[in-house]
Amino acid sequence: MKTELAVVFSPVGGGHKSAALALADAARARGISVEVLSLFDFAPRAVGDAYLQAHLTGQNSLPCLYGAAYFAANQRGGCFEPLRHTLDRIAFGALIRAIDALAPRAMVATHHLPLVVLGHARRRGRLTMPLFGVVTDYTSHACWAEEGVDGFAVACPEAAHELEGHGIHHDRIAVTGIPVRAAFERIEPLREPERGEPLRVLVTSGGFGVGPLRRIVRSFDGMRDVHLTVVCGSSAHVRDAISRDVSRMHLNAEVVGFENDMSRRVQEAHIVVGKAGGLTVSETLAAGRPMIVVNAIPGNEKLNEAYVCRGGAGICAPPHRVGERLRELHRRGVIAEMGANGRALVRAGAAERIARLACAAA
Repeated sequence: MKTELAVVFSPVGGGHKSAALALADAARARGISVEVLSLFDFAPRAVGDAYLQAHLTGQNSLPCLYGAAYFAANQRGGCFEPLRHTLDRIAFGALIRAIDALAPRAMVATHHLPLVVLGHARRRGRLTMPLFGVVTDYTSHACWAEEGVDGFAVACPEAAHELEGHGIHHDRIAVTGIPVRAAFERIEPLREPERGEPLRVLVTSGGFGVGPLRRIVRSFDGMRDVHLTVVCGSSAHVRDAISRDVSRMHLNAEVVGFENDMSRRVQEAHIVVGKAGGLTVSETLAAGRPMIVVNAIPGNEKLNEAYVCRGGAGICAPPHRVGERLRELHRRGVIAEMGANGRALVRAGAAERIARLACAAA
């Protein structure tokens, strides 16, 4: 079957892939054939490893420097931009040949890096099918505003306004929401936990190192009215460390590694504790669950955190105070209200909406 839609993501954090898979699911549900491509599959492995390592080092080890770089680069036409674009096009040029061979009706990218390569090919006439960028945060950094992109999908009006400020005409911007899988949107609304009912708390590891994750879990020491589910990801080291802490503190907790069915875990929870990545936020709010945001990195995560807190859908807390802040929310009886606020902040059906826009443009 001929590919109608090519969806490209960068494996820099799990969110961009999650958005791509959500788009693919929605398109296939409409009978559209889809090919999902990882950008790093089209470059020498050393290039992808170096890019990923630089990203993770900046976020985890040097967050203030990462934030300073984020805001310093949040403008078009910096002196290093032509060099960066040239290097990216050379490193990931094989993507163009792959798209050319697939010959889809339209292309969608859920990370800004593929737009550098595909947008340049689009401007030069190497690729003729329309290209769309899906901004996966509640803010629009200048790096998204690539020439050669036919349209952009953004989460909210604020992100659309920022993209206009970076030179993108408003006619090329659609406020669609961030694509999440339908399973999150189908979750039943949250009811306020009853007195005596254990508070079900989902702690997601995301980009946390073992230190912050352990401090989060330890903040529940002595709380017998809480049931924790701690998702540790693929690191056996992190899982073992958390398991030891849980056993020592006699917490009512389930410690798991990589989780394939996050929508089920979110559905079972009264509240989600995690970082402020765009997809973690979107999936949680789409499910009608409030968030406690911990250790947001300066830059896009801090701006996502502000969107959640400003909308009354969550709070922020340092790792060692998460348990205390949760007890306060429970005492005030506002958990269900915050979940409803969260659902009102996001746009349901974003994945289907974006797939429909891309194919209509083709």
